[in-house]
Amino acid sequence: MKNLEKFNHVNGQMQTRFDISHSIRISLAALALPMMISACVTESQFLAQNAPSALNTALARGRFELNCPQASGTVLSQKVTYINGLGMGMGGGGYEWTEYTIGVRGCGKSAVFETMCRDQDNCNAFAGNGQIIQNQQ
Repeated sequence: MKNLEKFNHVNGQMQTRFDISHSIRISLAALALPMMISACVTESQFLAQNAPSALNTALARGRFELNCPQASGTVLSQKVTYINGLGMGMGGGGYEWTEYTIGVRGCGKSAVFETMCRDQDNCNAFAGNGQIIQNQQ
């Protein structure tokens, strides 16, 4: 009976370790998958895939700040930003996010926003110079 109790105790510990180990492996795979996918994307493709989200993010902020629901936006410049040469993709040089300068105009006003995207679902727009300019008619 004592041996059976020891076996059950050891078996329970092994099962717990397997469960933890299994969940760690799944978590690591989930983290590695986006990096492996991004390794196959060129800079141009990375910029192109994030551009619509960047424009929509800047437009949402611009329409709010300009108080102009019909404002429109234009991508003025774009680039891929590297961080210390770390990361996957592009031969190990790696990129972390895309940056866009986006102009928003409407209702006689305009503003410029710097928009940064990690991917299509993760973009943020920052005021380029913090000024809203009244356009002369």
